[in-house]
Formats: sequence, C-alpha cells, structure tokens
Amino acid sequence: MLERCWSKLTKKARRFLVLFFNASVFLTRLPAPQWVPFNNGLLRLSAVYFPLVGVMVGFLGALMWCVLGGLFPVPLALVLTLCFCIYLTGAFHEDGWADSCDALGGGYSKEAVLKIMKDSRLGTYGVVGLLGMLAVKFLSLWVLAEQYGILSAGLLLVVGQGLSRWFALAVMATLRYVRDDFGKSKPLAHSISFGNLVWAACPVIVVSAWAVYSTVLTTGVMALAFLVAYGFVVYFARQLKKAIGGYTGDGLGAVQQLSEVGFYLALIALQGV
Repeated sequence: MLERCWSKLTKKARRFLVLFFNASVFLTRLPAPQWVPFNNGLLRLSAVYFPLVGVMVGFLGALMWCVLGGLFPVPLALVLTLCFCIYLTGAFHEDGWADSCDALGGGYSKEAVLKIMKDSRLGTYGVVGLLGMLAVKFLSLWVLAEQYGILSAGLLLVVGQGLSRWFALAVMATLRYVRDDFGKSKPLAHSISFGNLVWAACPVIVVSAWAVYSTVLTTGVMALAFLVAYGFVVYFARQLKKAIGGYTGDGLGAVQQLSEVGFYLALIALQGV
C-alpha cells in the first residue's frame, strides 16, 4: 500500500517537475536537468506554471537586490537587479513590448501589424516604448523601496512578476491566437480552462498574502492594485483585439510588462489608503 502511494506521489512529482521545467526553459535562460523531455505537447500543458516561473524570477531578482543593496546605493543596486532579471528572461517580455509598440503604433491594418511584430528590427515606437517602460519600472521600484524598504519592495517585485504572467495567461484564455504560421508561442495556442487559471493563480495568492503580512500594505490596497493592473490588461487586450483580432506572443510579452508596471504604479498611488 505504501509503495503504491509512494509510486503515485513520485509520478505526480515527476510530472510537476517536467511541466515546470518546460515552462521555465520557455520563459527564462535557466537550465533544466537532462532527464527532462521537451515537446510542444508538454509546453502546452506547462502554461499553467507560467505564474510560478514568474514568482521564481521575482525571488531571484529580490534576492539579488537585497545582496546588492548592502554594497551599493539603492538606485544602482536596482539598476543592476533589473539587468539581472532581464538576463534571466533573455529580454523575452521586453522584446514583446517593444515589438507591440512598433506594430500598434505604425501598423494600419491587421496584416501590417502582424508583419511589423514579426520584424526583428526595432523602430521609433519600439525604442521609445522600451525606454519608457524601463524608466517607469525603475522609478516605481525605487519609490517603493523608499516607502517600504528594500526587503518589502523586493517582495512586491515577486508579486509583480508572478501576477503579470498570470494576466498573460488570462489573455490566452480569453483571446485567440491569430498567427497562422508557426511561432514560438504557437504551441501555447489552446483553450485554458477556468480551473487551470485558478490553479495558476495559487502561487501569486500565496506571495501576495505574504507581502500583506510582511508590510504595512492592507489586503484592500493589494486588491485595488490588482484591479488597476487588470484595467491596464483589459485596455491593452482590447487594442490587440481591435487591431489583429486576438493575441500573439509579442502581445503576451507586452501584457506582462504593462500589468507589472501598472501594479507598481497602483501601489504608489494608493499609499496611505
């Protein structure tokens, strides 16, 4: 009986690790064990662990920020931390945001928008959007560190990283993938159930509760910040649907960046509420 239970537990643990590492390798530069198989079917199933990967990236970034904060002034430590996070993810989401800015700013038809998104070159809209996004993210986290301290701001970074990837997953669940050709996000183009969305939100809920417990933030402020970030996502998702009728991989990257920054801005605006 014990051997059977252990066997079932081992199979479930192994399945979790396989799917988690498929999600991690897709979203980050972090390596995976050699025994982990990779294919489009596993990648499709691993999407539910995207928020958990975001939480992991956030923890690594927060740890780096705390270490560097003991060596350098807060602004310099934060710049180095953001560079570290960008390296961890291979600028995956930043690239999607920049391409989306170029496409939605310069495309006047669905075909033009999709063509610009696929173009590896960066235009004026992309450069301005990327610099603006990085500047707002840096200043927002700096203000949060000044308000709550590096430890608490680092924990909010963890929440922002996980929450923003959950919002990207929610967009996948509500819009359709619009590219006919094979792209990096094509294997993810499938219907995500409500149950999977709830399951995917669990790590975000846990770290959010930890942030509320460990800081002066209240549950109400955290919930309002979530709603503000959601508002950013709804607006951008409507722009995507209007322009191309659904989402692309670049669009998901833009959703991640926009909702993360929206969350930080909301926390700053709601200070003292």
